[in-house]
Amino acid sequence: MDDLEQLILATLGKNRLDPEIVIAACHRLVNELDESRYLTLASPNMPRAQMQRYITEAKGMFCANALLSRLRLELGDNYTQNTAPLGTLLHIAAGNADGLPAFSVVEGLLTGNINILKLPADDGGLSVELLTELIRIEPKLAEYIYVFDYSSRDFTHITKLLAVADGVVVWGGDEAVSALRALVKPNTKLIEWGHKVSFGYITPSGTTDAGLVGFAQNMAETAQMLCSATQGLFLDTDDMDEVYSLCERFLPHLEREVAAFSTTGTSAQATLELYTASLAPSPNQRVFRGCGCGIIASDNSRVESAPAPYVPWIKPLPRCDIQRTLRPYKNHLQTVGLLCGEDERLGLASLFFRTGVVRITDGESMSRPQPNTPHDGEYSLRRYVKITSLD
Repeated sequence: MDDLEQLILATLGKNRLDPEIVIAACHRLVNELDESRYLTLASPNMPRAQMQRYITEAKGMFCANALLSRLRLELGDNYTQNTAPLGTLLHIAAGNADGLPAFSVVEGLLTGNINILKLPADDGGLSVELLTELIRIEPKLAEYIYVFDYSSRDFTHITKLLAVADGVVVWGGDEAVSALRALVKPNTKLIEWGHKVSFGYITPSGTTDAGLVGFAQNMAETAQMLCSATQGLFLDTDDMDEVYSLCERFLPHLEREVAAFSTTGTSAQATLELYTASLAPSPNQRVFRGCGCGIIASDNSRVESAPAPYVPWIKPLPRCDIQRTLRPYKNHLQTVGLLCGEDERLGLASLFFRTGVVRITDGESMSRPQPNTPHDGEYSLRRYVKITSLD
């Protein structure tokens, strides 16, 4: 920490980090990532099928062609000539997704920035392992990566990190973002990737068991911990009996998927939430208990996170009320999984986009990365550079 500013100034005095060096290192890293290596980095309880899918997704996202395509899409063909790095990025990452802190650093490297990572409390060591591997493959990256494990409450050291940053990348909820706004100086760019909420929307005419299984898979494999994960399901109706019927139909699918993906099922928190909900604070609220999971049926129209992993909500939301109901959440909405008739899809998608939703997909794909798609409605690499011109 004492030498940090001088070290950063020394690196800034050199030529810009060549993105091809970063791309080559990432390409080699993911191609060396096999199942045995992934086992040392990920949770030992991860199902084999899920592990294989994660490896396949990583190879697709971080291969040379994908990264080069992304740079050209987001920054243009002449990205090294008409852009300049912000300089030094401080990444204050969240721990709700495996490897997210390392992913954030890679984005900073691609744009030529020096990167300081403050680890989240529950990172588990995966990000450090990935970044260490990246440096082993390409030692030139070492001076562009700093990792600290300070608590977010350690204001003395956090303030020192903020003082050397040209941009602060914050992943987290409203409280984390508000706290940083009070600390970041006006001459430092604050780049927010705030908390988002995603959900499914189902129409009676489009309901299929295959589509319901897709939502159940997403809930089970993410434990509903991601911004893109299905927190609950809205049904295009104002009839609570139809909501209860959907709960009964959906519960067996959720039970099977949770059994396949989770070794723990419902936690003590989930059990408490289900019990509290069963006290029926409103006449139309009902609890549907399953093995390792549960569903809360409610007639309130709040867009909210699931109260606990594997405990989604299901609520009525007639399409005529979508705009009025979702408008207040416009800056917190991310993905909607649509299960509807083909003749309804374009109209519903247009309606959701007008409320602030930025991505429409099916339930199964809600949390699966898509190449060359924006993050929360924005191309992130553009936020990590300045557009330059030379007269």
